[in-house]
Amino acid sequence: MNFSSLFGVSFGMGVMYFALVETGMKMAFFLDKHGMLIVVGGTLAAASISFPISKILTLAKVFLLRVLGRNKVDYQSTITQILELNKKAAGGSSVLAETLPSIRHEFLREAVMLVSNGVLTEREIRQTLDQRVKTIEQRYLDEANMFRIIGRFPPAFGLLATTLGMIAVLQKIGQADSQKLIGPAMSIGLIGTLYGIAMANLIFIPIAEALTERTREEVLLRKIIVEGACLMKSQANPVAIRESLNSFLLPRERVVRKAAA
Repeated sequence: MNFSSLFGVSFGMGVMYFALVETGMKMAFFLDKHGMLIVVGGTLAAASISFPISKILTLAKVFLLRVLGRNKVDYQSTITQILELNKKAAGGSSVLAETLPSIRHEFLREAVMLVSNGVLTEREIRQTLDQRVKTIEQRYLDEANMFRIIGRFPPAFGLLATTLGMIAVLQKIGQADSQKLIGPAMSIGLIGTLYGIAMANLIFIPIAEALTERTREEVLLRKIIVEGACLMKSQANPVAIRESLNSFLLPRERVVRKAAA
């Protein structure tokens, strides 16, 4: 569980609730079904036009798995695991192949499989893995971009709901006691804008930014694995492997000699 993202979602909802309570009005006042229908329904309709329904349905899964379901990528443990696998590789391809079931990270397992097969050269392994990294990066960025694009819709439909509310207000002008009706009607009309701004800035845009950051972390981890696999294939010195992989990280993040040992 990614507690940072979970805290952000909970804190955002709490701030929103506190702000509404501080207005002094009852919470039921802000539950306007017409505004909610226009904003939520309009956003869903626009998203369905922009993307296939199948992709939209997967967004909830993407949010749960990649935003809430994953903690920060652990580069150090991956480098340490690569160094341990390099020791196994010294015993031959068959010894390295025996470690495959114990490797949890899917991409690392694929990389070790290519090395243990002994068919591809170091250059071919690098080309193959680099292409897979690019494919994964593009797929992840596309998911983030979907949230970012959908985040543009709620404010627009919120403004539409407010416009309809203002039309209803103008219709009341000239009626008996219209000065008493205009204020309440305008406040209800503005709730649509509130919904739109809240949905965009508390849900879709933060999720898009979180997915973009997760993608950067995942891509960096995979680049480390690619380099480690190529060095493993060339049977490089363990110290050279460690220092080469450390080059991807800042000094405070690197694997030190004692930890690697």
